[in-house]
Amino acid sequence: MPRATIKSIAKETGYSVGTVSNALRGVKSVKEETRQEIQATAARLGYRVNLDGLKLRTNKSYRIAVLVSISTDAGEEWEGVEFTRILAGISEALQGSRYEMSVFNVADIPDAMTTLTRIVQDGLADGVIFSGTLHDDPRIAYLQENTFPFVTMGMSDTEVPHAFVDIDSQAAAFDATARLLRLGHQRIALVNPPNELIYATQRQSGYEQALADVGMTPDPALIFNGPTTARTGQRSFEAMMQVRDRPTACICANEAMTLGVLSSAHKAGVQVGRDLVVISTDDLQLSRYFVPAPSTYYVPIEESSRLLGEFMLKALDGADPSEIQKKIRATLIERQPDTPVLQSAPTN
Repeated sequence: MPRATIKSIAKETGYSVGTVSNALRGVKSVKEETRQEIQATAARLGYRVNLDGLKLRTNKSYRIAVLVSISTDAGEEWEGVEFTRILAGISEALQGSRYEMSVFNVADIPDAMTTLTRIVQDGLADGVIFSGTLHDDPRIAYLQENTFPFVTMGMSDTEVPHAFVDIDSQAAAFDATARLLRLGHQRIALVNPPNELIYATQRQSGYEQALADVGMTPDPALIFNGPTTARTGQRSFEAMMQVRDRPTACICANEAMTLGVLSSAHKAGVQVGRDLVVISTDDLQLSRYFVPAPSTYYVPIEESSRLLGEFMLKALDGADPSEIQKKIRATLIERQPDTPVLQSAPTN
């Protein structure tokens, strides 16, 4: 079979060569239904863009770099959402475009900065996606200084707007805390990521706001920080059991932390659902299989990761960063009644 060309696609569809060319390049002047028809025909005929020639003409790589953090602290510990799920969503958004995804593993911020410098200076990609935004994030500052397109998983506190997709961590923590307060819980623990991460401080802000709304002052002894692993959940549970006035409820930042709390509670003879209520946020809904299965505040990872890819394509098209920002509010999946406290928790 002869190789499909723009001319053969034009002949097949009845559109002009110019219209076919514009449709295959994603030019906005082509109607959406026309573009879809032409692209479907091109796919059926096996048309492939000569990317080598296109790269030479446009001086672009047609690659999107995705930085994947490989934690050296967690070892073999599970940290919640597998990045493969995020990559799958980004890849889905890129289908039908000319862009391919390149994954760069980074160990820490200095390593990420070195990698970003190579990407920008050597033209290894045309845009970057990364997660785990920090306060005064040097990655964001560097990319903005170099006017290099990027999208982050998580918002930032930079004064200059940038594209991001974020789970409303502050709202999730507020909602979870307010719900527990309404049910009569007075001592509520928070198991949270490290404070240098913006979403960790957002969660703590939501937690503290819900307490403040009912006239309560947060107890620092009930706030625990660490990597988003089951080990952190385990250690946090052990620490909260040493508090003089033990908590009756606990909010965990992700399912891995929740698993650590549940496991340690079982080992200590603390009955979850009676002696301690546990609520989880984020992740993959694996917690439906935990025993007992906790209530969760959940955002489908497929939705947020697909948006990362869609926003990246818009950023590459020159969209205003302030117009490609999205905060997604989590929804409650109630698996436990999280019943009111009938009596104070036992103390040492």
